Amino acid sequence: MHLGILVTIIGGFGKKGFYHSQEIGLGRQLTGLGHRVTIYKCVAKDKPRSCEQLGEGLEIRYIPVPAIGVHGIMQAKELDADLDGLLLFSDTQLFLPRIYRFCQRHGIAFVPYIGIAHSAQRNLKSRVMDVFFEAGTLRIYKRLPVMAKSAAVKEELAALGVHNCTIAPVGLDASRLKTDYAQHDRNELRCRYGYKPEDVIVSFVGRLKPEKHPVEVVELLDAIRQRRDVKLLMVGEGYLQEKIQAKIAELGLQEQVQMIQRVPYEQMWEIHWIADYFLNICEREIFGMALMEAVYYRSSAAALHAPGPDAILQGMAGHCLCDTIEQAGEWVCGEKPAEGDLAESSRLLLERFSWRICAEQFVTLTQEAHHAETHA
Repeated sequence: MHLGILVTIIGGFGKKGFYHSQEIGLGRQLTGLGHRVTIYKCVAKDKPRSCEQLGEGLEIRYIPVPAIGVHGIMQAKELDADLDGLLLFSDTQLFLPRIYRFCQRHGIAFVPYIGIAHSAQRNLKSRVMDVFFEAGTLRIYKRLPVMAKSAAVKEELAALGVHNCTIAPVGLDASRLKTDYAQHDRNELRCRYGYKPEDVIVSFVGRLKPEKHPVEVVELLDAIRQRRDVKLLMVGEGYLQEKIQAKIAELGLQEQVQMIQRVPYEQMWEIHWIADYFLNICEREIFGMALMEAVYYRSSAAALHAPGPDAILQGMAGHCLCDTIEQAGEWVCGEKPAEGDLAESSRLLLERFSWRICAEQFVTLTQEAHHAETHA
């Protein structure tokens, strides 16, 4: 079959070269199942249009589009009319109805893949967006079989009246992982980043925006250092950078905090491998690719309860699901988890979170839609 994957979300989602790309990971799994895959990736309108072959039967097209916030306004004519099925990383995207209508006209099975059903930020703009979502996108969700990234999202959708929903968790793209990371000298890497072998390193990887609480992470470090000497390594960019730097200066943490705006994805394993702990204190984390990577590379994660962390860290020894930011600080101040527990959790992660589950579900829904159409 010729299958499509569409990402209309504008922003950091799957930013080329710097993030684990969900759409490419899924695309590789689908080609591994014998299908031809075209990925349609919307980018900001000032970015160049380009096309890249990622392997046999796998193509990605970068399509510049105007946007309203993170909602890309893509013309449906950018899609190939000969697709058998189209999976859309949909969430609350406002322009999903126009994509749905295109698929209806051309007999393409349309499968929304949902990570969140309400805006992550709770302000006037997000409430307005939720109204538009419920008037358009939500009505389509109620008509179709949809896929949710986690059980929590499925429950949220059910409360909104979406009942034909299956869970298909996000996976790690094994081809992008540094599988021999444990063979690299951790202390040597630490020295390369300016740390001593004995330093206790806490990492934060994410956008420097309010929902990720990077300023609160710095304040938490200040509280932690009263009990334990730790270093904070922050990787990310965003408009809160100056505020974070001001907070670091205010608390006198210049020697304890290192900030790096960007790390190429090929080097991200180094950040997780040198860190003793990883913090995720976003209470609305949709899934958390950085969290998954931290677990894979045996960095002990402390994360607030949220759909993603609840799914990822369930039953994972050596990691902590927290009710409060303060509890995350307690975890960092405690005894470091056993290396054996972290290694076992790393193994379990690859076992539980593979793109095969999502790929097979997408293929099944596509086949069922065409079967129903044939016998209608």
